[in-house]
Parts: sequence; structure tokens; C-alpha cells
Amino acid sequence: MMIRIENDFFLAELKPEGAELTRLLDKVHGREMLWYADPAVWKRHSPVLFPVVGRCKNYEMRYQGKTYHMPQHGFCQDALFEVESASETHVTFSLSASDETRAMYPFEFIFFVSYHLDGEKLVVSYLIRNEDPEAPMYFSLGGHPGFLYDGPVSDQIIEFSEKETLDRVTLGPTFQFSREVEKDYIKDGAPIHLHEHIYDHDALVFHGFKSKEVSVYNPKTGRGVKVDLAGFPYVGFWSMPGECYTCVEPWFGLADYEDFEGELPEKDGIEKIDGGGQFKASFSIKAM
Repeated sequence: MMIRIENDFFLAELKPEGAELTRLLDKVHGREMLWYADPAVWKRHSPVLFPVVGRCKNYEMRYQGKTYHMPQHGFCQDALFEVESASETHVTFSLSASDETRAMYPFEFIFFVSYHLDGEKLVVSYLIRNEDPEAPMYFSLGGHPGFLYDGPVSDQIIEFSEKETLDRVTLGPTFQFSREVEKDYIKDGAPIHLHEHIYDHDALVFHGFKSKEVSVYNPKTGRGVKVDLAGFPYVGFWSMPGECYTCVEPWFGLADYEDFEGELPEKDGIEKIDGGGQFKASFSIKAM
């Protein structure tokens, strides 16, 4: 089942499988914005990352002395969500804890993913409820939308809205993070100039930024995407090497570090919801 929402600026299509955004048409410029999920390259459009971001070491997550198998980026991208509500400009999906999720993730939760067309923006919202009234719940969360370039990759840049000097968090050969960083990968607000080999060593990941927005666009045409990620502590940029898109990934949390041997509450970047509590986050997408 495909769900369509639309206003004067966007037409968006979504599916309950993974609560995934599968199409985003910029109606003003007549431009398809979202990667088309070529299965020979990368079969996703915009997966939802929960309850982990990235890859756990050996695909294993430990909690209270037990070890659980956890897929990369969690289990939501292949889960069937319920449609909670839908209108011309809004849809909300939900996923509740089940025997299947408990085998991987021993927490009671309801996870809501909402998409809302608000004028010139598509707002993506997350609400996580801890259904256990007493025990805390630990998790990571993120978005992963892939945006098509306007023109060749060599014409594209990534630009933060503030003047940033940022180190790049690096990934090792097993897709775990290294404690080593690339110092001043971004310096004095200079944009990142993309090229066909920019992602040969996987994602560009940053934290500690002041910016509320980041843009991926072609300065020659002014066309691209602007993502408002205010409140997210991490952002990643990625595509399969040499392809015609970049994913802009706002995250709460990270893949495991290479030296990590602890349990889930000790994981770098982990988030916590107290018993009976909830967590909200959102980011928005705007065409340029």
C-alpha cells in the first residue's frame, strides 16, 4: 500500500513497510528529490534507523548480561508499521514491541513516525514511548534520506549554515568508529566539495556543530536540499561511491566504536527514556 500526501510545494509517497518515504517531488521546480532505490546499488530511499544507528560490533547488543543479534541500523527498515492516521498533508505510522522485536531488543515501546507537509517543508517527526512504567529504555535514532543531485557529483557541495570547524569521525574496515579523527576536515566554514571518490571510505560523520541547517546543492544552479537538523547531536553524509545522491542523516547515537565491549547503557551517544516516559525529535526537508 502506497500513501500519498501533497500540497502546493511537494508531492510525497510513503509506505507502511519501514514507515519509509519513497518519493519526494519538488512541484515548484518539477524535480524528483529522492534517490530511486536501485536494488543493484542501494535498495532504500529513506530508511528509519531505530533502535540503533549504524552497526553494533559483531552485530551484537548486550543488555543485563544477555546478548542480542541486532541488524545494521536496527529492525525498523524491514518492519511493517500500522497507519495511525492520514490526511491530504499528513501521515503517522506506528510500531509496537512484539515477540519479534523482543528477541532483538528487550524493551516495551511504541514508536511513531510522522510526515507532515508544512508549507515549503516536509517535517519528519519521531515519538518514542517507553511502555514499561518502571524500567528505563535505551536507544539510538536517526533518519537516512537519500537526495538526488542536480547535475554531476563534481558540481555539488555540502554546506553548514554556520561557520564551522569540525573533525571527521572515522570508520574502520568493519564499519565501527575509530577513536582517531580527521582534524579540521571542515575549517572556517568552508564547504565540502563532493567528487566521485568522496565516500570511498564510507560516511562523513560530524558532531559538535552549531548549525541548525545543512544543505547539499549545486551552486551553479542553486538547486538541492536544505535539512533542518536542530537538536540532533550527530550528522552523517553517505552514498555508495560514485553514485548520484547523498544521504543526509541526522542521528541521536552512533555505531559502536572498534574498542567497545560494554553493554547498551554504556554505548557512546546512547539515549535513555525513564519508565513511562517519552522522547520526541524531528527534522525537516526543504527544496532549494
